[in-house]
Amino acid sequence: MVFAWIALALVCCLPVALSLFSVHLHQAQQERSSIVASQKLVYVLMSHLERTIEAIDAFMVRFSTVAVEAMTPQEIYRDLKAATLPASVIQLSWVAPDGKFVASNLSPPGNSIDLTDREHVRAHLEGTIGNEIFISKPVKGRVSQTWSIQFSRAVRDPSGRLLGILVASYEIAELIDFYGRLRTDDNAAVALLGVDGVVRARASGRANNQSAVGMNLRSSPIFSEMLEMKQGEYRALSPIDGIERIGYYMVSGRYPVVILVTSELANIIGQTREFQIASISTAAGLAVALLVLGFLVMRYNRLEQRLRAREVEANARQRESQFLDAFGKVPGISVVHVHGGVASPIGTARENAVDAHVRSPGFLSRLGTAMEPSVNVEHFTKDGEEYEVQYVVARLGEIGAVGGPAHDLMVFALDHTAKRMEENNLYQMSKMAALGELVTGLAHEINQPLGVIRLAAGNALSGMRRGLPREHVEEKLNRIIHQTDRMKAIIDHMRIFGRRSEFRSEPSLAQKAIEGAIQVVGAQIRLDDIALDARLSCDNGLKVPCRQELLEQVLINLLLNARDAIRSRRSQEPGLRGAIEISCGCDPAKVEGKTVRIVVRDNGGGIPDAIIGKVFQPFFTTKAAGHGTGLGLSVSFGIVRDHSGTLSVANDGEGAVFTITFPGLAPDEPCDAKRAS
Repeated sequence: MVFAWIALALVCCLPVALSLFSVHLHQAQQERSSIVASQKLVYVLMSHLERTIEAIDAFMVRFSTVAVEAMTPQEIYRDLKAATLPASVIQLSWVAPDGKFVASNLSPPGNSIDLTDREHVRAHLEGTIGNEIFISKPVKGRVSQTWSIQFSRAVRDPSGRLLGILVASYEIAELIDFYGRLRTDDNAAVALLGVDGVVRARASGRANNQSAVGMNLRSSPIFSEMLEMKQGEYRALSPIDGIERIGYYMVSGRYPVVILVTSELANIIGQTREFQIASISTAAGLAVALLVLGFLVMRYNRLEQRLRAREVEANARQRESQFLDAFGKVPGISVVHVHGGVASPIGTARENAVDAHVRSPGFLSRLGTAMEPSVNVEHFTKDGEEYEVQYVVARLGEIGAVGGPAHDLMVFALDHTAKRMEENNLYQMSKMAALGELVTGLAHEINQPLGVIRLAAGNALSGMRRGLPREHVEEKLNRIIHQTDRMKAIIDHMRIFGRRSEFRSEPSLAQKAIEGAIQVVGAQIRLDDIALDARLSCDNGLKVPCRQELLEQVLINLLLNARDAIRSRRSQEPGLRGAIEISCGCDPAKVEGKTVRIVVRDNGGGIPDAIIGKVFQPFFTTKAAGHGTGLGLSVSFGIVRDHSGTLSVANDGEGAVFTITFPGLAPDEPCDAKRAS
C-alpha cells in the first residue's frame, strides 16, 4: 500500500514537473529572444555610430587640407560657418596651437577662451594620440552651453608642426533621443560607453539618463570582460541603476566606443507570468484529477482484495476444519484447539489417557509462549501405567495477518506408548540374547567364589578340630562372607540388567555403566585369552542422559562384537593376542559445557570399507548363520540416538573403533524429559 501511494504521488507530481519544465523553457526562450533583439539593435546602433563618426572625421580631414596657417581668424570663422555639418553636430570650433579658442560656427573671433583644461584639447597639445580622432567625455560647452561629446583632430603642417585643433561638438541629448526612439521596450536601456569606461550617453525609460552620463565603469568586472571579449551576451547586475539585466554588447573595431543594449530580467520574467499561471494551474488541476482517480482506483482494489481475502479465508477455514477433523479421527492422534485456556477436541471424541492428559490444565500450562512450532516428548503415569506422548504445538494467527498476535493454539499429540513398548521389547530381547551368550562366563564367574567358599569352610573345620586359635576360624569365615557378597553382587547386577527398562530417561554415571558391563562380560572375554583394558578419566559426578542398564546394554553389545571379531581374526592368524580397550573421557564443548566420549577399540581386523556404512542397519550381520541376530548394533544405535547421543564407527590400523558421545550433565542436573523424538 505504501508503494502504491508513492507511485500515485509520483504520477501526480509528473504534470507539475512538466509544467515547471515548460515554464523554465518558456522563460529561457523569452530571455533568448530578448538577447537576440538586443544583438540586432546593437548591430544597427554600432553601424549608425560608426557612419556618424566617419562622416565627422571625413569633414575634419577635408578641412585640415585648407591652408589655415595663412588664414585670418575672420576667414576661419567664415569657412566654419559655411561648413555643412551632420544634424547632430551643434558646433564646429577652431582652437589655436596655444589652446586658445579662435572661432566657431556659432561664435565669431574675439572671444578668446583658454581651453587647455579641456581633455580633448590637452590630448592634442601633449601629442598623446597622434593624428587620430579623439572622442572626449561628455562636457558642457563654454560657447554652446550644451552638453556634448567632443570629436577633435589635430591639424599639422607637412613637418608635423601643430597648426591648430578642429573640434566638433556632438549633442548628447540628440543621441539620447535617437537611442530612445530605437528602443522596442520601455524597460530596455541603450548605453554608449568609451573604452575608458565613461558613459557617453544612455537612454532608458526607468532612470534619469542625464545622471548616468559621465559615470565611470572602469572598475566594474563586467566591463573588463566586455573589453576582453569584444562582443557577446550581457547578464549581470547593472552598475548604473542596480537592476539585473540581460542583453548584448559590442566594442567598435574602428573607434574607442562600446554600445550596450539590455532589458530588465524581471520584466522578461513578468512577461511569462501569464503562461506560468496557466501552465501551473493546468498541471495542478490534472494532478488533483489524477490523485482523485488514483484514490478511487486504490479504494476499489482494496475493497476487491478484502472480498477476495474473505473468500479465501472462508475456503481456508473450511478446508482447515475438514483436514483437522479427518486428522483427529486417526487412531493414536489427538488434535486439540486451545482458546482462552480452554481445550476443545477436534474430530471424534475419545476417552483415553492421552486425550485426557492433553486437555488437562497442567499440560496446557506447560505449553510455553514460543511463536515457532515445537516438537516435544512427555511422559506421564495414568492408573499405574506409564505413557509417552509426542506433541506439536503451533500458534495460530488470523488469516492474512502478518506478524500479528497469535492467541489460539493447536496441539497435535501422538501416542508413542505402543512404539516404546515394542522398542523396549526389542531391547529386552537383545539383552536376553546377550545374557544367553554369557552363560558360560557367568558360570565360571560364580564357580570361582564357590570354590573359595568350599576351601575356606574346609580349612575352618580342620582348624576347629585341631584346636587352632579363634582368629584362624574368623579369618576363614570372613573370607566366606566376602565371596558370598561377591556372588550376590554378580547375581543382583544380572537381575537388574535383565529386567525390563522403563520409559523415562534417567541420568547415570558413564563410569558405573562401564564397570557394570565389564562385570558382566569381563570373565567371558578373559576366558578367550583377550586382554581387556579400561581407562576411565571422566570427571567425578558428570552424568549422561541415559539409564545405566541401557548404556550397559550398548557397551556389552560392543564388547561382544569386539570379542567375536578377534575370534574371527584369530582363526586365520593363530597365536594372535587379542586386546580390547574401553576408555571414557570428557571433551570440552564450545559453549554448552562438556561432552562425554566413550570409545571401544579392538584389534579384530576392522570392518571392510564396502559394508562399514551398513553395520547399524537392522538384521545386518557379518557372522555365520546361527551366530548372530543382526540386531545388536541396530538396537545400540537406537538407544544412543533416543538419548541425545551419537554412535559412530571407524577403522584404525588394527581393528574397529566405536565411539559413543553424550552431552554431559552436572550431578544435580535432571535429564530433559521433553526430548525431541
